[in-house]
Order: sequence, then structure tokens, then C-alpha cells
Amino acid sequence: MDPSLNYSYPNYNQVDSPAPSSTSSASDSSTSYAIPSDNLRSCTEKHQKSRTHIAHPYARLVAKKDEVKRRKIWNHALEKYIFSPYEISTIGAPQRRVVYIASLENHIDELHTCMLLGNKWPVPYGELDAYKGLNSKTAKSMVAGLQHDSSQYKLKLLELERANTDLEKRLRQLKQLAQEAHY
Repeated sequence: MDPSLNYSYPNYNQVDSPAPSSTSSASDSSTSYAIPSDNLRSCTEKHQKSRTHIAHPYARLVAKKDEVKRRKIWNHALEKYIFSPYEISTIGAPQRRVVYIASLENHIDELHTCMLLGNKWPVPYGELDAYKGLNSKTAKSMVAGLQHDSSQYKLKLLELERANTDLEKRLRQLKQLAQEAHY
């Protein structure tokens, strides 16, 4: 067996930060690492325990933050309601985006007109004066922030419902055990 093919694994002191030993020289192209098997086993057990046994209902949301999700610049899901398949295949995304935003703004203006004519305005009209002359990008950022907050609240609500369901299930099991022990 060729000694240059003898590999070993890095020594992980923490789960997220590998710390390789510096045993390689400038002339040696292969790097040798040392790892005790107990250290690897304890790291993987800690990682599995943190994913399976969670005390707080929001802890899963925090655990999901390990993986960073990039914000989508543009969501094309609703374009099929405005454009035909032929238009989607022939018109570029930047040109479709301009038409899409213009049609969306037109629809919003129509909704505002309907609400104003029907006297169904959700906010007193005087309170909207603060937002007159607002830059469109600022308004879009505010709406995007509200949408992000609502999605976070929805996730928290789902986590609370999941935790509540688990607690109700455990409570039923305990009641059943208490009844069985009573007989």
C-alpha cells in the first residue's frame, strides 16, 4: 500500500468549525489529519439531539437559521395570469417585469377606487396623508417588510400549534396511564 494514500480525517473541536492539524509540509501535497472516534461520535450525537429534542417551540425556527436562504429577487408565479405561454417564452424577464408591475399598480388603483366609492376604506383617509409623496421603492420595501413579518408570524403560529398538539397528545397519554393505574 502506498503511504501517500494513507488519509485520516480532520479533528473537529466544535461542530461548525473544523480545526485541521498542521502536519503537512510545503513539499508534501497530501494533508494528514488526526481525529479520535469518540470526538466525532459526541459531535454527531450532540447535533442529532439538538434536532430531535427541542424544548421551546420557537427553537426549530432558530435551528433553521443555520442554513441561510437567499432572498428571491423576483417571483414569477403569477405571471401566467397576465402573459400567455407564448409571451412568457418570447419576452424577456426584465420586460415582463415592467408590464407585470404596471398591471399590478393599475389593479391596486382600481381596488382603491372601489374602496373609496363604496366607503369601505380600512384606514381613515386622513391617516394616509403621512404617506403621500412616498418614494415607490420605500413603499415597496415597507410592504416587503410587512410580508416578511407576516410570514415569520405564520411560522411561529404553526410551531405553537405543533407544540400544542404534542402537549395535548402527551396529556391524553398521561390521562390514559392514570386511568389504567386506577383500575
